Amino acid sequence: MRLGTCLLLALGCGVSGLGLRLALPVTPVDASFREVIRLYQPQGAAGSSNTPETSSP
Repeated sequence: MRLGTCLLLALGCGVSGLGLRLALPVTPVDASFREVIRLYQPQGAAGSSNTPETSSP
């Protein structure tokens, strides 16, 4: 593909994404979704990791 074609496709994707974002309303988060997210949050100390590579010494 030529550079101009790629740039036009990228511009078209951006414009269509922005158009969809503006045309469709954002659905607010309901209480049941918040409950699921709350259950997936860590229960112990905040920021702890279960892998030695990312744990603090």
